[in-house]
Amino acid sequence: MSRSKSRAPQRIAKSKGRRVEYRKILIATEGTNTEPQYFEGLSAHLNAKAVRVLNVKTVGVGADPVRIVAEAERQRDREARSGDGYDEVWCVLDVDRHATLETACIKAKKLGIDMAISSPCFELWLLWHYEECAGWREGKALQQRLKDKHKFTDKNLPKSFPYDSYADAVARAEKCKTATIVHSPPNPHSTVSRLVRKMQA
Repeated sequence: MSRSKSRAPQRIAKSKGRRVEYRKILIATEGTNTEPQYFEGLSAHLNAKAVRVLNVKTVGVGADPVRIVAEAERQRDREARSGDGYDEVWCVLDVDRHATLETACIKAKKLGIDMAISSPCFELWLLWHYEECAGWREGKALQQRLKDKHKFTDKNLPKSFPYDSYADAVARAEKCKTATIVHSPPNPHSTVSRLVRKMQA
């Protein structure tokens, strides 16, 4: 498991008389709306179920992959200097239209930053909360299906988004062939499941 270079000491939080681990995760995302909404909503859902206390900070960078990794590094190092660094640092990226993805992956590995990559796009991960999606898809087709069938808009998740179906999304993602990122993973494919498992741990 990759950790930030300056891992904070274990924190303990009180929850109804129990002592539970309190962990900090930084998630830098390509999207500035949907991805931050998803991870903040999932974090709230997991805490409501008393899995443990989880503090997720999501930063929507809205830039190319190399810049997203650089922003994650900047945020991580700034927090480490404050004496309360992140336990995990992740970048959430799409394969779609990114010529610099491989460079970003190499940079992130050197920095100890984890990558959660979806092919063709993050909307695949969202769709897996609702239904199977095993065949090759274009990003625009996935976005349109979410709008037509599941009440998505261009900038927001529906209020009824089924966060409690995250385990179904993980199972569907893990049915897909796992591949090492060289130029691009297969389609459909998402390693967001790895990040979600860390949020559960």
